[in-house]
Amino acid sequence: MPELSFALETHPGRKRPKNEDAVGHALTPWGGVFVVADGMGGHRTGEVAARLAVDTILEHLKDKEPSPKALLEAFERANERIFQEAQRPENRGMGTTATSLVLDLPYALIAHVGDSRAYLLRQGELSLLTEDHSWVAERVRQGLLTPEEARTHRWRNVITNALGSFPQARVDLLGLKLEPGDAFLLCTDGLSGVLDERTLKEVLKTFPPEEAARRLVALANEWGGPDNVSAIVVRVPEELPAGNRPYALPLEAARGAPVRLKLGEEPDALPTQVMEPPKRPPIGWRDVLLIALWILVVGYILLGYFKGP
Repeated sequence: MPELSFALETHPGRKRPKNEDAVGHALTPWGGVFVVADGMGGHRTGEVAARLAVDTILEHLKDKEPSPKALLEAFERANERIFQEAQRPENRGMGTTATSLVLDLPYALIAHVGDSRAYLLRQGELSLLTEDHSWVAERVRQGLLTPEEARTHRWRNVITNALGSFPQARVDLLGLKLEPGDAFLLCTDGLSGVLDERTLKEVLKTFPPEEAARRLVALANEWGGPDNVSAIVVRVPEELPAGNRPYALPLEAARGAPVRLKLGEEPDALPTQVMEPPKRPPIGWRDVLLIALWILVVGYILLGYFKGP
């Protein structure tokens, strides 16, 4: 198996007293597993949730043969553990984002919950592989906000899907066949929310993984460091083994393009953590009649009162 080149960096940033991000990795006979998580729920519970997610996912995957099913099971197990912890009164609101990259060379599998991200640098071009599970991102997809408005919106940090927030996880899965020299960036929103994609691309193109990860975190802090910031950079070897996994048929057919993977039935829609003001129902003809009747009754009573005996 060709040797991977990778680096992991995490920092509390300039404005937060503690680091509620967590990163981790495990090398495997097929490549490796890399996970980044951004905890929420307070300085103690957020830190615990993020570390639980990373440790549980790595523990489940490090000795298992890679597959979309195994990756989904790892996220489900992490969700179950964090949800159980969140039932304690002192842990209310506990949850975490999680984005994981599984390299099963020459394939890559990615699982994603929340607004941490996975990027792919291929032949000098950077592409975002994941979709943010956030209030503003959903409004952008609906055409209700522009990307520029979303970056500064007061609800830009509101997550609509996180591990541990609900009894059942809602996980995005995707896969792709790798090309020699591909590079991945996994990061929390403390990085992607501060640095634009042009900066991310230039750093990933210019430097090897260790230097790239270090510079990205340093740049986020130089530009304000408003949040915890974490980055994992992984570069694929120039020589890749041949692949023959059963799950890889759609990945081969896509010729390197990302493929959205679906396993089993779609879960029921999950409520967001921010409830929008309910719309007032339209007034029907029955309502109009009741209002008119009420006015007539009140008018009749008032008329009799003023006329007197």
